[in-house]
Amino acid sequence: MGAIVITGTPGVGKTTAARELARRDGYRLIELNKLAKEVGAISGEDVERGAALIDEGKLKTKLREILRGGDGKFLIEGHYGEIVPPAFVEKAVVMRLHPKVLRQRLAERGYSPSKVKENVEAEVLDSCLIGAVDAFGQEKVFEIDATNLGVAEVVEKIREAISAKGGNVGVINWVELLQREGSLQEYLG
Repeated sequence: MGAIVITGTPGVGKTTAARELARRDGYRLIELNKLAKEVGAISGEDVERGAALIDEGKLKTKLREILRGGDGKFLIEGHYGEIVPPAFVEKAVVMRLHPKVLRQRLAERGYSPSKVKENVEAEVLDSCLIGAVDAFGQEKVFEIDATNLGVAEVVEKIREAISAKGGNVGVINWVELLQREGSLQEYLG
């Protein structure tokens, strides 16, 4: 059995859902941000963006080592989930969140206005979805809209995605929705 990757824009609920799924179903959870710190794969900071710089080579090497030698089921969580070596990935679940809800969450977390804008734009423009499809192929990627779901409901949707045949991408289109709502420009540019 390959690893399950849970990815998505910061603030969509990945960590909460992954921790709950790991607890309920016995997965060995790897949180990419924690692992990067533990193995010294944080190579600095992009001060302008307020983001850590990751030594991807070092992190990939450690992931390969863990996944090759590990027993049991792995659940890997992080907004840069595409870093996981594809040979080890069974399914990648991309969590999505309506940009209005995401903007509010990130602001409540104390993100700077520029960081909120960057992450909301990434969500609107499918950045994590595109990264997952490019890394793992459309047949392994599954999208979940977590906007109006509680943790238990998200966990159930992830379970459904894991057991589903093939992928499920292109079902969430924030650009189209925001255009219909007349608010696209509010989220872009």
